[in-house]
Amino acid sequence: MTNTNIPQNLTENKKHSVTADYALMLFAPLFVAFFIYGVSAIRTVAISVFTCGFCSFFGKKLIKTETSIKDLSGMVVGVMVALLLPANTPWWVTVLTGLFAVAVCILPFGTFEKAPFPPAIAAFCFASLCWPDIIFNYPSNGLSLAKMLTYGNAIDSNSVAILEILIGNVPAALGTGCIIALFGSLAFLLIRRPKDTIPVFSFILAVCIMAFLFPRITSGRVVSVIMEFCSGMLFFSAVFFMSLPNNMPEKFWGKLVWGLASGIICMLIRYVGFFEEGIGFGILISCSISDYFDKLPYTKKEKQQIKANEPYTEIEIPTVVPEEILSEIPDFSQDETIYFTEESDITETESLESLLSEENSLSQQEPPFFIGGDSNE
Repeated sequence: MTNTNIPQNLTENKKHSVTADYALMLFAPLFVAFFIYGVSAIRTVAISVFTCGFCSFFGKKLIKTETSIKDLSGMVVGVMVALLLPANTPWWVTVLTGLFAVAVCILPFGTFEKAPFPPAIAAFCFASLCWPDIIFNYPSNGLSLAKMLTYGNAIDSNSVAILEILIGNVPAALGTGCIIALFGSLAFLLIRRPKDTIPVFSFILAVCIMAFLFPRITSGRVVSVIMEFCSGMLFFSAVFFMSLPNNMPEKFWGKLVWGLASGIICMLIRYVGFFEEGIGFGILISCSISDYFDKLPYTKKEKQQIKANEPYTEIEIPTVVPEEILSEIPDFSQDETIYFTEESDITETESLESLLSEENSLSQQEPPFFIGGDSNE
């Protein structure tokens, strides 16, 4: 029998919708984007949300996929796409990026939760390849942290203040600059779906180790770790894209090792990549190989969980009895009775009809009738 009791995803908390959780997680970086960039941020987010929501709803109607007005996955993807773009992105670039996210990355798979890779990050990679001068052109004056890291020795203790980085007052995409807001989203994820944060923390650990061992700047290893962690969309990608249940392995060791491998892949692309930010391409590569990490063993706790949910084994009784078994079963088709003696194993078979006739003859005999005196007279 096939064991069907293994959970589809051992980390997924079925009590909460993944889409609803991400909608709440996006609130903090979205609020900071509105506060810092004002009308430009509102315009970009509104265009992206409308494009993705409209395309998702009517696209599912067109391909006759089950849909509902309550399905907010298209709008959630629209917010993610907008937060990866600069505030001054032209409206037509926002529209085309949103259309790519839904038409190419969601509709072929049905829903946002079933996509094999994050639709928003795939759409960002598409836009980066098509319009790099627009995607990496931020409205604030100065260079972004990711661009500074590509220049090697461009960062020193006076280049940028740590507080400015934490509050997002640096050139960056709409939702990737404020580290404090992203820590709030991570805290929410840790409360709602703590097991899904395993690849998030292992990803961050791998990035910090790589930044410490192989710094791209000359101002110290610690500064290198801080700059790599806070630059570009690295922290945003770790929180929102490394935690998707449908993209990660199922087992604990699979999640842990996959997160470490993903962090190394993303850092290698940063070191040798053409764009100032190549995290998106690293995430896509990581999602494409996540299934291989499920070959790692289960933990003891996971084995106990599977064993506790294992159903009883069902024994199937064949509908056709083999001939060798039938030959050992007595034939009662002729109304025969089988008698077994206590002294021996010899069996005697008598016809039921003969027994019945003998019994009838005995019952028809008249009992002796005596008139007075003893019966011996």
